[in-house]
Amino acid sequence: MVAVCTAMVAMAFGAIGTVAVFLQPIAAEFAWPRADVAAAYSVATVATGLGGIALGHFADRLPVRRVALLGAVVPGVAFLFLSALQTTPALYALHAVMGLIGIGAIMAPLNRLASLWFARNPGLAIGIVSAGGAVGQGLVPYFARYLIVTQGWRQAYSMLGVLFIAVMVPLALLLRDAPAAPGARPAGRDGPSAVRLLGLLSLAALLCCVCMGTPIVHVVTLGSDRGLGGREAAGLLAVMMVAGMAGRVGFGRLADRVGSLQTYIAASAGQTALAFLFPYAASGAQLYVLSALFGVVFSGAMTSFLSCAREYSPPGKTGLSLGVVMFFGWTGMALGAWQGGLFYDLCGDYFVSFANASAAGVINLLILAVLLFEVTRVPAAPRYAAR
Repeated sequence: MVAVCTAMVAMAFGAIGTVAVFLQPIAAEFAWPRADVAAAYSVATVATGLGGIALGHFADRLPVRRVALLGAVVPGVAFLFLSALQTTPALYALHAVMGLIGIGAIMAPLNRLASLWFARNPGLAIGIVSAGGAVGQGLVPYFARYLIVTQGWRQAYSMLGVLFIAVMVPLALLLRDAPAAPGARPAGRDGPSAVRLLGLLSLAALLCCVCMGTPIVHVVTLGSDRGLGGREAAGLLAVMMVAGMAGRVGFGRLADRVGSLQTYIAASAGQTALAFLFPYAASGAQLYVLSALFGVVFSGAMTSFLSCAREYSPPGKTGLSLGVVMFFGWTGMALGAWQGGLFYDLCGDYFVSFANASAAGVINLLILAVLLFEVTRVPAAPRYAAR
């Protein structure tokens, strides 16, 4: 079940990332500003966050296969319609639908499912599934780029649509809900406690992902500004994502051993410090080292706050809780990317942009300190019996 969840999350993350490789050919054919095409990514991420809340709620109440089938079918259908694209409203509408009822049906519901199947090590399960997202972010856009070069962008969209449906639907049909042990009741907190803890966690995730999103989106451009060639600059992001695979699994395992929140604080502290250092790198080698280290800790932070969301959810509402926290995370990513570009345009360099990212990380750490106090003050309900 965890392997199936990992494969589906990989393809879902990859679907969002295809905007990057379709941007140039679409903008060139229609003479649209690149910012207009790139906005489809923002539409898709926000829609995914909103969809995760709604479909995470349904995943708590319906067989997970029914929910996941939406995520299996909708992205492929959206790609097929994108092959006939003519207007920017259609571009945004199709990416909104893809995120809202397609990818939103994958992210929160399948992280929830994986954590329930790994009752003893839910952090490890979430880390493995999140690592699949990192793989998808690299492989799917790379394959899409190959199709664009060899077949043209319209045919590439068509082929991706057929591929997604052919692969994702059989995977969704393999999904099964995790069996509950006799006499066990769901893990979680009581209502008022859960609302307070999830509120603090959501605010922390928002600021955490502001810190996270700035280097992820702008590290390639920063590398170019430092004199790296196109391939070498793009390699910074590749190294960050490869290191992120190890970070997701490693920090997920660590969360099971020392605690989700403690792991989140450690990863956030590392992310905050490293984000500040990027503009001060004097060479390509230093940027590569920073990118690798940042990849480990940012992915660890992502895995850890998802583990926290599962732990602090009210009984029977794990999918909804994951969806809410993910929404704030997606919003933070969008804000981090936006502010990075805004302050670069205002200042002519990235020093203020990355300092802002680090400042968001500091505020995140202060909120996590308050959250740690709240968690130690209010005990959790008993967990599912181990399977």
